[in-house]
Amino acid sequence: MNRDDLAARLLATFVAELADQVRVMNEALLALEPDPRNEEHLLSVFRVAHTLKGAARAASVPLVERVCHELEELLAQARKGTRVLGPAEFERLFAAADALADAADRLGADRELTGSPLATLDSRPRGAAEPVDQERPARVPPQEARAPSHESRGPSDTPARSSEGRRSPEASRAAEGQVRIEHGKLDALLASGADLLVAGGRSALRAQEMETLAERAQKCASRWREASRRLRVTLQRAGVAAAEAEALEADEEIGRLARDAARLADTARDDARGISRTVAEVLGHARTLRMRPFADACEALPRALRDLAVAAGKEVTLEITGGGVEADRTVLDGLRDPLLQLVRNAVDHGIEAPEDRSAAGKPASGTVRVAAELRGDRLVVELSDDGRGLDAAKIRTLLEERGIQAPTDERGVAEALFTAGLSTLAEATTVSGRGVGLDIVQTAMARLGGWVDVTWDEGQGTTFVLDCPVTVASLGVVLVSVGSQVLAIPLAHVERLHRAAPGDLRLAEGRRVLPTPEGPVPVVSLARLLPPLAERAPASGELVPLALLRAGPRRLAVAVEDFLDARDVAIRPIRVRQPQASAVRGAALLETGRVALVLDPVALVAAGLQGEAGPGIQVAEPVDSSAPRRRILVVDDSITTRTLERSILEAAGYEVITAVDGSDGWRVLQEQGCDLVVADIEMPRMDGFALCAAIRASRRFARVPIVLVTALEHDEDRARGLEVGADAYIGKSSFDQHNLLDTIRQLLD
Repeated sequence: MNRDDLAARLLATFVAELADQVRVMNEALLALEPDPRNEEHLLSVFRVAHTLKGAARAASVPLVERVCHELEELLAQARKGTRVLGPAEFERLFAAADALADAADRLGADRELTGSPLATLDSRPRGAAEPVDQERPARVPPQEARAPSHESRGPSDTPARSSEGRRSPEASRAAEGQVRIEHGKLDALLASGADLLVAGGRSALRAQEMETLAERAQKCASRWREASRRLRVTLQRAGVAAAEAEALEADEEIGRLARDAARLADTARDDARGISRTVAEVLGHARTLRMRPFADACEALPRALRDLAVAAGKEVTLEITGGGVEADRTVLDGLRDPLLQLVRNAVDHGIEAPEDRSAAGKPASGTVRVAAELRGDRLVVELSDDGRGLDAAKIRTLLEERGIQAPTDERGVAEALFTAGLSTLAEATTVSGRGVGLDIVQTAMARLGGWVDVTWDEGQGTTFVLDCPVTVASLGVVLVSVGSQVLAIPLAHVERLHRAAPGDLRLAEGRRVLPTPEGPVPVVSLARLLPPLAERAPASGELVPLALLRAGPRRLAVAVEDFLDARDVAIRPIRVRQPQASAVRGAALLETGRVALVLDPVALVAAGLQGEAGPGIQVAEPVDSSAPRRRILVVDDSITTRTLERSILEAAGYEVITAVDGSDGWRVLQEQGCDLVVADIEMPRMDGFALCAAIRASRRFARVPIVLVTALEHDEDRARGLEVGADAYIGKSSFDQHNLLDTIRQLLD
């Protein structure tokens, strides 16, 4: 190796070590700041400065060497007790850590350090003699130089070093056998593993075909043996010995072919199983190489929280649990910015000033907690604070100022909080207030195939939940068909698969819904969410395959043509040209050679819930006056509402009779009968729920359709209405005469 190659390799090694040591330095400084005389933490920071000084000298980076020498002198004085580290010294130490991190980025990008933040910290006069170190470490020989890498390492991965800057024997032994691998090589390995997954699927398919062929050969051999036996008897009677011998020989040959086909089928099946196991092992090992501890995603949080708290004059502590939980590096990289944004929001928006917390009976110091855990193949992260919680009233006011209808329930407020440009701060600061933070969080989680949700207790704190897959390279899916297209829906978001009879579906707010124990779930055709896929109307009485999807607290049932299979697939990125197909995350190559589009369930649920009408629901046309008039009973204790609904229905050609409450409605129904009932819920004597239950319990009127039109619009009210037998549920706040007429038309058809 020539001198230039050695210098380049040493510099690359130094850049990797510099980035690692800065992380250790930040961690040690955060531990040292509350207890500046702690010898252990002082020694940790001193070791970083001493180690980097020697490494910078070996790599010929004098600026880093000089700055680290100055830090070493400052820390040496603190260790001897001749100097106490105060706010000014800590600002200098933290500034040095930031400057060294910037230097690592610059050197890694082959940029000069001239004019960098590190250069401003260099107080040594230009041309002065270089610092002298009596314990100067030897230069790194070529055989010990490490290959450059961008693989991130947490503080726990950094080898322990002695006070002289050399590795301890224990750390040296622990480091033996460890190799840095570039991200690109891991990605290439995983891509090859994905190709193996397809090849393994094809081998399994060929094995199945071979088994089918062997079964056919066995059937043919059996039929031939029977036919051959009769043929030989005939030939024997005819005295044709030669032909009889040939028939016997053919019998034996066909038998051998059948046995060989069976043997090959067994071998193919065993080989396919072996390949499948090997592919699973290779992919498992490749994924393991990409797995990193959750602590890696939290590296920037302690320092960021400390700086924000100091700037805001607040006292805040950070607690991280589940740091050892492992996830794919790509997932952790995608979580860094959302976690950082939420921590910034917690300090800036949530945690109160010490005096305000004391006045509210809270500890002066606030707490931000980050907890990670695995739930199946999902990584769930909860980030909570014990601050003031969300100001729901203020969020509603901001929405109304923008001309947006403010939600009445907390779920709607939570969803509105992620609207781009929404902020509750009166003035923007350098930290927040421009209304883009939570939108960024939601967008980042969507890219990972995950979701974010928020809950709060006003005056007590806020909790954000981030839910995403452990890996985005491959995942379990259920394969469904829509027309000629095969689609893959990630299993982690599939609550259950269901084949619904037409009578299982109801109407609520003009949409088809599927009643479930947790409440009605809107139903929409998957083809409508993914144009230009063609929608096929189910035949009369045909069961409709539904995939019930869940994205956080939101649920949607998508109708497909058929369920095909459930399996693991490797996702490949694709370019989607149609903006309507934003719910497509990628593609998966199947062993049959077909391509399955991998869908984003979060985007599907959002798109499905935004629609104002379910599949197949059209605006009703006025009833033909020549046809027999249908009679509708309107039951409502408000004369205004009764008059409005009566005028709408009569204009559409229906005969309308009315009742003033549930008890009166039950009497009118028994006396006059009707084809459909439209009823309110909140009424004296007998409410709409009781009226509905009475109608369903009656033999005479059990099949009469019932539409509830009410101001009760909570999910539990809708669920109860459908449970007691209502066929449709319409909220008065979103009342529309077209929805009412369309619902009635469908129920009477």
